[in-house]
Amino acid sequence: MNTKINSNKITRREFSLRLAKGGAGLVAATVLPSFSTVIKNNIPSKNFIDVHHHLGSDLMTNSANFSFDPVLNWMDKHGVSQTVLLSPIQYPETYYPGRNKNVISNDELLEKFQETNGRLLPFCLVHYDAFKSTKEIVKVLKQFKKKGVIGFGELKPRDKQGNSGNIPLDDPRMKRIYAACAEVDFPVLFHIDNKHAVDVPGLPAMERVLKEFSDVNFIGHANGWWNSITGDVKELKGYPKGKVSSGGAAVRLLENYSNMYADLSANSGLNAITRDPEFGKKFLADYSEKLMFGTDAIGGAGRESHFDFYNNIDLPEEIKAKLFRDNTRKLLKI
Repeated sequence: MNTKINSNKITRREFSLRLAKGGAGLVAATVLPSFSTVIKNNIPSKNFIDVHHHLGSDLMTNSANFSFDPVLNWMDKHGVSQTVLLSPIQYPETYYPGRNKNVISNDELLEKFQETNGRLLPFCLVHYDAFKSTKEIVKVLKQFKKKGVIGFGELKPRDKQGNSGNIPLDDPRMKRIYAACAEVDFPVLFHIDNKHAVDVPGLPAMERVLKEFSDVNFIGHANGWWNSITGDVKELKGYPKGKVSSGGAAVRLLENYSNMYADLSANSGLNAITRDPEFGKKFLADYSEKLMFGTDAIGGAGRESHFDFYNNIDLPEEIKAKLFRDNTRKLLKI
């Protein structure tokens, strides 16, 4: 899930001018301290880190009364120590939209993140048509990183009207993003399906990307990824039921590529693990170094089913520690 791109058309020249002038606040001279330099004294010891959460539009009516409290309260209720908020910071956007056309600027929002002392951590997005070169994207990502952003995603390409982008996962425009993330050392979290970051059964585009960008860590998510745990996958949409057969592309990519990871969020992730309980439990154990707990909740609401399932799963404590929090800490360097 991500927020729709502003429908106002922005020319290439305007993109360049925004970058040159500081991105209307995104690349301002004042640099907020990186989360890696903040002493996180206030992070409680909890069972989970949520690697996949969204800001939503209901946390404010204007920037003056914006509050992360609904997310933080949800975290405390469910035993979550830290949460990654995906795609609240976007380029060429200079603000995050709330309800009733109210907005909060990216710089204001990043300051709000800093106030959580590392409990809430932002990823970012750059529109796939914003730039013609990797070098230009790198400039933006470096500025985001200086201000506390720790990764890229959820990469769920949309056009300027906010509709599905239908962009192949290995499209040249996408590759510019991967190359920039390699230079900035950002992991990339994908939404893989048949209409956003597009692949086909067998995930050949994903494999080509893994080979070409071996120094980028990729995180698989959504129906296209999770339907591919079975060898007899028919389509990269929906929520298939029943036994998982051998030969699934997602399993093979986790096995063969050190830079392939996956998050367990959303209905797609939970369905993949529960559709065949015997397979699901073994899969979690076999790939306990590569999987990360996530919910895909929005604004501190929903996804209780994930906590119900994982709080009661019968796995060794050392495996649960990896799945629930340690893998995310290691991969995101938090």
